[in-house]
Amino acid sequence: MCRVSKNNIYLKLKKDPEKYLIVQGYRGSFDIVDKSIAKVLNDSEKDIEYLENLSDENKETLIKRGYLTSMNEEEEKETISKISKILNTVSKNSITLTIMPTYNCNFRCEYCFEQNLLENGKEWLNGKMTTEIVDSIFIQLAKYKEEGKKISSVYLFGGEPLLRSNKDIVNYICNKCREAEIPISCISNGYDLDKYIDLLKEYKFDKIQITVDGIGKEHDKRRFLVGGQGSYNKIMSNIQLALDNEINITVRTNVNKKNTDSIDELIKEYTNRGWIGMKNFTYYFKATLRCYEELGTALSDVELMHQLAEQYGDTPQRFQFNTIYQGLSNSIGYMLKNNSIAPLRSGYCGAHAGMYTIDPYGDIYPCWDVLAQDDCKIGKVDLENNEFVFNNNHDKWKQRTVDKIDDCKECKYMLFCGGGCSAQAKVVSNDINKAFCDDFTNIFDEVVIEVVENNLELVES
Repeated sequence: MCRVSKNNIYLKLKKDPEKYLIVQGYRGSFDIVDKSIAKVLNDSEKDIEYLENLSDENKETLIKRGYLTSMNEEEEKETISKISKILNTVSKNSITLTIMPTYNCNFRCEYCFEQNLLENGKEWLNGKMTTEIVDSIFIQLAKYKEEGKKISSVYLFGGEPLLRSNKDIVNYICNKCREAEIPISCISNGYDLDKYIDLLKEYKFDKIQITVDGIGKEHDKRRFLVGGQGSYNKIMSNIQLALDNEINITVRTNVNKKNTDSIDELIKEYTNRGWIGMKNFTYYFKATLRCYEELGTALSDVELMHQLAEQYGDTPQRFQFNTIYQGLSNSIGYMLKNNSIAPLRSGYCGAHAGMYTIDPYGDIYPCWDVLAQDDCKIGKVDLENNEFVFNNNHDKWKQRTVDKIDDCKECKYMLFCGGGCSAQAKVVSNDINKAFCDDFTNIFDEVVIEVVENNLELVES
């Protein structure tokens, strides 16, 4: 006896309202069906007798694709838990490391999520990672490699990693990456970038991400030096210098309701400077984290996408300029074009998989959003044995899978969403095991419909 799965997502197509896209939430099936079939499935969730309106051929196909199932609800949940566990295990085979040379920063950005770190005092902020810690980190990475794990990349982060005073330790880290053949990238404010051009060229950084929040004074109101001076002109000059030296630059713009006008202005500025179209220049916009914002200031990613639609029109191109939309659009597009598996995930990000952030003192955190929070510390770099030693918090983060989050257990989108950002859940609910959905279902629906409608021949074939 078959029943309708509780994990089917039904999305009406915009170009043909008589057709629906149905998505199976844990099997990852994507199919275009007639409106009548979608209606029968929907109605059958309440009354199984409606299934009699389906032909045997349609029933057989719907069973094969997972929309109809012989499992009861409890068995479906057990299946989801098994899938989630497998996804979690696989995700831990790829290691991404963030290394912080220092907590110190020459900026005092108005929306910085690390502002609380200033309370630790100047001496603590000025602390710099030692070569001994770096050596131990790379010995541990070599051990992971011997175990068959892939070391995907190393990111430099801060504070500000590319402070001119950090150049010796940054150079040491870069050399270790080169010896280990690990790609390296950096998140920087860009102010001292000119002091690092030779180093960035020598070690062939994958990319440098720099934030620009508006034109001139608009940027300077948000991203300014410790002494209050503006940073826009110096940063733009440094970006030009880096591009001229064939260094890959990605420019991020943090957007809230204070600077929405900057979207159009910055795109025009990038065009006027000749950056758009350069193979080593990309840019994107990201709504600031609402949980850190003043009431009435925050902008959601959905609202931001509406702003981008005014610039790019109602086309999938706009998805490339917002990270959440971009990631989903790219993964769904890849799935369709390569006939590969759906982008299912057991956790929201690498904080629940193989991502580790190591601060200047050798403390290990699951991600950079929870730096210097003792209750989020998951381990320490052991200098004597040259290894990572983890504490009880490690499994709390690394085994936070979506099937274990009470808020998510009845959600059809759970294995596409992953439960949302646990760091933001901690801010809002003081519990990393709460969901933080943040408009994901709306974003999923919008992106998936457009990507599928622009690749209909791949779904219907």
